[in-house]
Amino acid sequence: MEVRLKLLDGAIIKQAIRDVASKNPELSHKAILYFHSQDFVELCRRHQIDSDQVSKSIKELSKYPLISKKKIANEIARLVDVHFGEGF
Repeated sequence: MEVRLKLLDGAIIKQAIRDVASKNPELSHKAILYFHSQDFVELCRRHQIDSDQVSKSIKELSKYPLISKKKIANEIARLVDVHFGEGF
């Protein structure tokens, strides 16, 4: 897979995770919906990621208080960097 596409996909995932932890409820809701979309499933398929497990984890993350959500989202973003590489 092309390196730039992998980095772009990683950036999309990272931003969506951060958006789940947003204090803007509408943005957070839209990000949660992304993790249940066909686009997300396709992205996961390209990278051999279990989209169902990620969606379940995001659903659980969304239940945490805002401060905890932000901290956990940042930790997840670091894991995304490890998997996809750092570039953004």
